[in-house]
Amino acid sequence: MVNPWERQESLDGGSERPIVNTNEDIRNRLLVARLPSPPQTLLSLLSLCQSDDAGIYELADLIANDPALSAKVLNVAHSAAYHSADANPLTLLQACGRLGTALIKVLVISETVVQTFNGFQQAGANELRAFWKHSLSVALIARELAPRLDYAHAEEAYLAGLLHDIGRLALLAAAPQQAQPLFHVRDDDALCAREQHDLSISHAEAGAWLLGHWRLSEHLVQSVQQHHEDVRHLGEAHALTQLLHLAHRLAAMPLDEPSALDGFLCAQALTAADLLAVAQSAARQLAQVARDLGLDISEAEVAASPLPAATVLPVDALQAQMVQSVIDRSVLNEMAMTLIAQASNDATLTQLRRYASALLQLEDSVVMLLRSHQQLLVPVSMNERHQAAALLSYDVTREAFLENCVSARKVTFTGRNARGAIGLLNILSSDELVLIPLISARNCLGILVASVPDELSQHIHGQTLMLQAFGTYAGLALARRRQATMSPAVLAVISKREQQLELAKMTQELGKHASPFGSVDLCVAVKALVQRVQDNRLVPGNVKIRCEFMERAALVRGSTGMVQLMALALIRQAFDRMQNEGEVVVSGGALAHRNGAMFAALGVADTGASSTQAIQAELFEPPPHTSANDTTAPSLGNVNRMVESMAGHLRFKAGEAGTKFEILLPCAKEQKQVA
Repeated sequence: MVNPWERQESLDGGSERPIVNTNEDIRNRLLVARLPSPPQTLLSLLSLCQSDDAGIYELADLIANDPALSAKVLNVAHSAAYHSADANPLTLLQACGRLGTALIKVLVISETVVQTFNGFQQAGANELRAFWKHSLSVALIARELAPRLDYAHAEEAYLAGLLHDIGRLALLAAAPQQAQPLFHVRDDDALCAREQHDLSISHAEAGAWLLGHWRLSEHLVQSVQQHHEDVRHLGEAHALTQLLHLAHRLAAMPLDEPSALDGFLCAQALTAADLLAVAQSAARQLAQVARDLGLDISEAEVAASPLPAATVLPVDALQAQMVQSVIDRSVLNEMAMTLIAQASNDATLTQLRRYASALLQLEDSVVMLLRSHQQLLVPVSMNERHQAAALLSYDVTREAFLENCVSARKVTFTGRNARGAIGLLNILSSDELVLIPLISARNCLGILVASVPDELSQHIHGQTLMLQAFGTYAGLALARRRQATMSPAVLAVISKREQQLELAKMTQELGKHASPFGSVDLCVAVKALVQRVQDNRLVPGNVKIRCEFMERAALVRGSTGMVQLMALALIRQAFDRMQNEGEVVVSGGALAHRNGAMFAALGVADTGASSTQAIQAELFEPPPHTSANDTTAPSLGNVNRMVESMAGHLRFKAGEAGTKFEILLPCAKEQKQVA
């Protein structure tokens, strides 16, 4: 299954996925494998999530029909972001309640998007239907057996049955080239031996290892690991292990041959009639579930002989890009909307860490926000085990590992070679950290710092695109929440400051293109500048800007950068002069003769009051000392010197009614010929 979030070895089909040879390799792949769900289940869940009356009980009931989603929900709910290591394991219903409908919806959308675009290429639809049918059958039989065997935890029995073969699905996703031929083989003791030989691990061992890693109960893990053991060796086993073992064997018994049950060894002393009643009841429930979900299980049987292994399809780069785009617009957008809707900022930051666990497998994380003019990083949200992080603070300008993330606004990784990171590494009990910038429209609000487990390091390094997108949507959500809690006056100050910073960046960029000189269409250059100012929302809310340009070309001798820089400087000055509502009119293209030469005019007029003396003083002030990286607005003195460098003329009118500048620039030879 193509994972659009993970870096691929080849995008041109030139190489296949590497063969898994070691037990450690396969376990690491099991941790990041995405398991397929029946499309009908996902569609039903999506429909339920979109309804106003969707409740946890209804969601849990639907999820309980799917081994893959059940495993995903349990995994996330038992992660460090949600669950204490010393707390009792959760039931599926409790896990759904712990995550909540909003996060479950995000998980469902995520799985739907990936499966819709990628498909599950490692096995045919019929083989997957057979798997789902068998898993549900064993789950339903286990639940039916529980009261007959005086086992008080019927839902735990159901969960054990539902997940007992999750190792088969995980091996198929993690090592398709080796597991696919075995996926079509009948699920018996011989299969485990072949898996052990080909993959260095059986599906029973793989499933139990995963469930243990997800912190499920010891009894459930043991039952999955031993569901293929010889029944004669289970005399001292836990009751759940014996129950699951019986359910697994009973699911393989044909209902149309009741005599097959006569020799059925049952240590629990159930009769053949009891077993037949259990199997028939489970079969009726299975048929009802299939009808409710629209699942076709009529031909969902395991193939009698193994099918040849299919080639793993190469990754399509365009398809992976399209999947990532849809994920950004659906999964992460849904996450952002949920974060914005939280009742408090603390709740928002906590939920952000939980989403990092659910979507990125980053269980241990700390949110740090920028304070003191974007220079000081302060931890503001962490789980109880990491409260020591609250005592830390970092000057971004002095810590290279943080500055690289904040200034470049890019995902970065760091380890113990960065001395400043040692404190965070120790608190998070890790040797490696990933830093995700939380980005708003124009700046970085902070970072999410998370530990990178050794076994997931390669996978998380390959998720850079998803990590970056996660930080962008999370940052936008935090910015929206911050705006919602601010007064209009504060918002106006922040908006003006952001506009000034963006204008300053534009000024610096144009300054780099002020030469060389050539023939420039003044109208085209200034129109483009005004359009850019408008597109970037840099016009203050109290100001209107209007353009009046001649329809014909107005070619002048100069550079596009310098013409635009002069126009931008005058426009910025006009914005600053108008404290109340006002209008700026930018004009250009009119031709004029002066001293026997032809000039094209550029005009900027505003309704802001000024005085002739003040402007006269600014026009002829000495040039200030500036650095190469200076981003302050060019003064009127700078504008005057630029006009002189282009052999032009500047004139103005100022008063209480407003201010008007007119710059005359010499026409290029081409313009003179046209005239």
